[in-house]
Amino acid sequence: MKLHNIKEGIVVFAVISLIVAQASCYYPKTSPGWEYMPDMANAITYETYSSDTFFSDSMEARQPVPGTIPRGIYEPFHFSPNLTGYDSAGMMLHFPSWLDTNSLADASHLFNIYCAVCHGFSGKGDGSIVKNDSLINPFPPPPPYFDDAHINLPEGKMYYSVHYGKNLMGPYSKVLDHNQVWKVVYYVKSLQHHYQDSVATALSKAAATTAKADTVKKK
Repeated sequence: MKLHNIKEGIVVFAVISLIVAQASCYYPKTSPGWEYMPDMANAITYETYSSDTFFSDSMEARQPVPGTIPRGIYEPFHFSPNLTGYDSAGMMLHFPSWLDTNSLADASHLFNIYCAVCHGFSGKGDGSIVKNDSLINPFPPPPPYFDDAHINLPEGKMYYSVHYGKNLMGPYSKVLDHNQVWKVVYYVKSLQHHYQDSVATALSKAAATTAKADTVKKK
């Protein structure tokens, strides 16, 4: 008899436990629930560079060590912003070895964000702030990438121009890191190579058509 009562008690306890467990999983959507650690849920915030008693200089956020830069991102650029630096970059600065066609997807994305607004998505100088009927004073059109001067421009000079800016183009060294600038330059060079291949193909077809026409005339 006692064993039977114990079994009944176990069953009743299990049923009650199951009901309690299920009930604990439900809560009204209007209730925020319980905060076990309110200091973590509602952290104390401080105004950046505001006064604080924790550090001896009373500044809440710490200043970086003077003369330091983030590792592997914004690397020093050791070429003068003067014309001599532009020429030196053209002779001494070359594509890094890690750049290849696998970089083109990211390079195209960066170009479309930062460059296409002026240069156009295809590099013809017809960006949205250049050729736009809704603008009263559109931006002066930059030269296309496909004249002889730009096609023969060394990648070092192109990097220099993106880093420091040139003529009406401002500097991009504050928004693009070292590797991103190289990717943009690499993408511009890929546009130029594609253009040259297209021109060569068109000239080859034209020459073949002319030769075929001459052959027909001779017959």
